[in-house]
Amino acid sequence: MELLKIIRSQWLWFTTNAIGWAVAMASVVTVAIFAMGELSFDRFHTNANRIHRVTLEYSDGSTFLHPARVVGEWPLELQKEYAAIEKVTRLVPFRKSVVKINESKFYLNQAFSTDSNFFEVFDIKMISGQSNGNLTQPNRVLVSRSIAEKYFGTIDVVGKTVSILDQQLPEPLTYTVEGVYEDFPRNSHFHPDILASLTEINNQTTWAYTYYLMANGANVDELRADILQSWDAENESDNPTPVVHFQKLTEIHLHSSKTREIEQNSSMRAVLMLIAAAVIILLIALINFLNLSRVKFIADTKRLTIKMINGAKKLHLVKDFSREGVVLFIVSLVLALPVADKLSEQLGVSIFQKEYALAFSLLAVFFLILIVTLTVYPLSLSKIKATAQTKVAKSKLLTIPLLLQFTLSILAIACTLVLSRQVSYINAMHPQSSSNSTIIMANNPWEAVQRYEVFKDELLKNPEIFSVTGAMEEPGGDIIDAMPFEMEGVSSDVAKTINIFTTDSNFFSAMGIYPLAGTIDLGFTPSYQWEQQAMELSILKQYKSPDFKKIDELEQAVGEYREKYILNQSALNMLGFTSPSDAIGKRFRLSFHLPYLFPEGEVVGVVPDFHYTNLYRDERPLVIVSRKVFTHCFIVQVNPEQIGKAISTIESVWKDLNPDYPFQYQFITDNYQLVYRNEYSQMKLLTIFTIISIILSCLGIYAVSAFNMQRKVKEIGIRKVNGAKIWQVILMLNLDFVKWVAIAFVIATPIAYFAMDKWLQNFAYRTALSWWVFVLAGLLALVIALLTVSWQSWLAARRNPIEALRYE
Repeated sequence: MELLKIIRSQWLWFTTNAIGWAVAMASVVTVAIFAMGELSFDRFHTNANRIHRVTLEYSDGSTFLHPARVVGEWPLELQKEYAAIEKVTRLVPFRKSVVKINESKFYLNQAFSTDSNFFEVFDIKMISGQSNGNLTQPNRVLVSRSIAEKYFGTIDVVGKTVSILDQQLPEPLTYTVEGVYEDFPRNSHFHPDILASLTEINNQTTWAYTYYLMANGANVDELRADILQSWDAENESDNPTPVVHFQKLTEIHLHSSKTREIEQNSSMRAVLMLIAAAVIILLIALINFLNLSRVKFIADTKRLTIKMINGAKKLHLVKDFSREGVVLFIVSLVLALPVADKLSEQLGVSIFQKEYALAFSLLAVFFLILIVTLTVYPLSLSKIKATAQTKVAKSKLLTIPLLLQFTLSILAIACTLVLSRQVSYINAMHPQSSSNSTIIMANNPWEAVQRYEVFKDELLKNPEIFSVTGAMEEPGGDIIDAMPFEMEGVSSDVAKTINIFTTDSNFFSAMGIYPLAGTIDLGFTPSYQWEQQAMELSILKQYKSPDFKKIDELEQAVGEYREKYILNQSALNMLGFTSPSDAIGKRFRLSFHLPYLFPEGEVVGVVPDFHYTNLYRDERPLVIVSRKVFTHCFIVQVNPEQIGKAISTIESVWKDLNPDYPFQYQFITDNYQLVYRNEYSQMKLLTIFTIISIILSCLGIYAVSAFNMQRKVKEIGIRKVNGAKIWQVILMLNLDFVKWVAIAFVIATPIAYFAMDKWLQNFAYRTALSWWVFVLAGLLALVIALLTVSWQSWLAARRNPIEALRYE
């Protein structure tokens, strides 16, 4: 009963601390569970420590490539040669496959063909069909629980059929369902919805995500060294030997950002950044509670002294304070749960999952002990006796934590400002990144690519369609294809290969990219039909076909067309040209295995590095050429005032030309945001955490300012009696806070600079760490502090000095 009276009489203190602790609990619990989930990726597999992903690193001095998947049969040959490799299994992706189940037809990016031993390497539970899930028979498929329930309506689907049409195949492949497996858990770096037998995918590319199960006790470093030594000895060409890497399965999610990752990974830096934000909030809440408890204790000294005079022992006071702490913890926990639930939604996790029950319980116990301990803590700093005299600790116990609080707030504000600047900076570098009317249709199937010219012509008949162009990759994707080349005036010692990017002839004008020299207006470029004839002629000549009549016909059709090539600035630098105009008119030829498809021609233009791909890596040296056969991404610019009508038009034309394929599109701004979704998520969360830390800091500053006003009542009265103006008193009271903010700024700035400099190293293109960003953070902290204390300073300064002196 007495406890309720105390809480009621001190409701402001209790409410303020309950809110502060609730926010701190929610932040710490959410980030802790998120971090546990991130660090647990792929560890649920029994043999997680023995599984390694196989990758190859290629570099010839002019181009560099390190994809997450490999091509060819050599991984299987290595298994036969080295006893350290126990098993090998592969995931061969269907490229933007169209899946047909019953009457439903949909795109699926998580469909793979795989080896029959996949379930011997990875631990995934079969819930229907064969218990081991072996895909030993041809034309067999396994589906996930989600796919079975969504499209079949049941998991009892053994014997039913699934049709899969790969992007590069002319006809769909039909499979019989052999079983259903449990959905891959969230903490897996890949989540296949369909796993098909590998035996019948004859026409599919052999690029595969390849995994080795190493033998027990195998030394992976020695194995890698032996393989590299053997390959070096066997390499008789002038080209550098590819470098093989064995990446631990458990390190892929947080430590891998290769090209063509099976899914977008996170990073350890992102996890550490969120942990740091949660720690800052916890420290600020802790400092606030200490300060508020000290202020409360000072105000409560008379009541406690009376209790001691009436016979209460210090142990009784400890028990009373402990009960207050327990009640405060319970209320804070109740308030924290919905806040944590909302925060966890932003991180894509749930704090209420069963696997996190123990961690949640331990964190709750930690906060209970912490709150109760800190509630009792002021008793150890003051000497309360059964007399009229009471000694209170010095104000340094309040101002030193306040300094730490200001430091943490400035650090949080500075980091958030830098992160926001970087995200805005990289987004602005991409072509058309600010357009809200550029529509992307990526990874289109082969039949749709064949009809691209017709699709383009039909769309341009409509006034709401401004332009249509295409490219081999979607905005924000990876350009990794490279070819040997010959160029007039460039020695083979300078460069051996160059990355190639194929586009439609109007790509640069449509994307708003202008030349540094030469032209981007390519004029006439060959049709899709010409490209098909050039490929056919190349194949006939390559295999020395005796059909000379056909060869003559194709040679006449292909003609003597000279290619028009465009280079980017990085290619110009690689090739040693000092001026863009020096490259114009130079003879150029790509050494492609279909030589007639890329005939000899000349460089007609040089463009700046236009940052079409993601900016995690340096811009690649590119040669750009117009080819429709590789135009898997369609880019449509529409009237921004008729977006709805334009989308309806595009959909209608698509369905008329490609009735077997679902219509799918995305705005270019969403495309870029998807590439940087980790950074956008971090920015959003850090902004939330920074706002939380600022609010908590305001509560702490309010507590300290209230204590300072109480201590300086007599001083204020004397100054006013002696003629001090109200503004002079306010200035005197606020000056201390300005001093602490200045000291905190000096401490926080180098820490923030170092932390954000490390984070920015994730990007090849980085915003400058300008001095004004840190000054702005300090000024924001100062303004927040002054706004918080000025009201109390004003009230204290207006107080009648006679009342102040009488009070003292």
